[in-house]
Amino acid sequence: MKFGIHYIYWQKDFSCVSYLPYVKKAKDAGFDALELGDALFFRISEKDVAELAAAARDADITLALGLDPPAGCSLTSGEEAHRKRGIAFYETAFERMEKLGIRAVGGNMLNAPFTPPYAAHQKREWEYARDSLKKIASAAEEYGMEIHVEIVNRYEGHIVNTAAQARKLLDEIGLPNAKMTLDSYHMNVEESSFTNAILTAGSRLGHFHLEENHRGLLGTGHLPLYEFRDALRQIGYTGILTMECLVRAGDELADGCRIWRDMTGWADEEELDRQAGESVRAMKYLFSEGRR
Repeated sequence: MKFGIHYIYWQKDFSCVSYLPYVKKAKDAGFDALELGDALFFRISEKDVAELAAAARDADITLALGLDPPAGCSLTSGEEAHRKRGIAFYETAFERMEKLGIRAVGGNMLNAPFTPPYAAHQKREWEYARDSLKKIASAAEEYGMEIHVEIVNRYEGHIVNTAAQARKLLDEIGLPNAKMTLDSYHMNVEESSFTNAILTAGSRLGHFHLEENHRGLLGTGHLPLYEFRDALRQIGYTGILTMECLVRAGDELADGCRIWRDMTGWADEEELDRQAGESVRAMKYLFSEGRR
């Protein structure tokens, strides 16, 4: 298992122009992986891509990726043109992912808002989701890559909110490289049992986000971290465990993610780095050395 951090941990707004500094930050803190995301992935130049790939190799940092479809690219839209753009959005990422050594793309791939009344559209949207994801997974397969559909709570998605729903959808897609990302924050809203959700995901679990119930750093909330660990061990999960914490208030990213109180004590950059280091040491202790 590799222990990762999402670069968004250090962000308050959308002004970031390079992932490069976060490779060093992740390495210095003690992480094994860095998750990238957002439209920045497509904005950086080919020169930036080459430098990022070299920095990750030199630091022995594995890169991961999560992307949400932008406006007008919904994979479940009733408009075929939108669905085609959404599929193309992911397909265009694969070549760049290959250059960066990224083996899977995740994210809230089914992020479109629901169309009321829900009951009248649910069946059709499910079918659009299945068919769109199957096309993306088929394209990923040509690169030897996977897709990891993130399962989110009811306030951020409406088609799949639980591991059981995701398992059904992925089984209908029927491709071995179509998997799910589970996230402890979203699971805390939707799942009746963390253990059962992870066991249900089983071999379809491609990626895992671990943070507290309020998306804070490990140990600052009430989630039963040992339960997550034991269930992941039970299914033999060996992938990346990413700390996707959203903790900084006071700017456009925080507003968009509804972070109304700063959860770092208004930490400066140095203190953020220190807190990240404490968290990865706690992760490694919990999963490698902690109470069994």
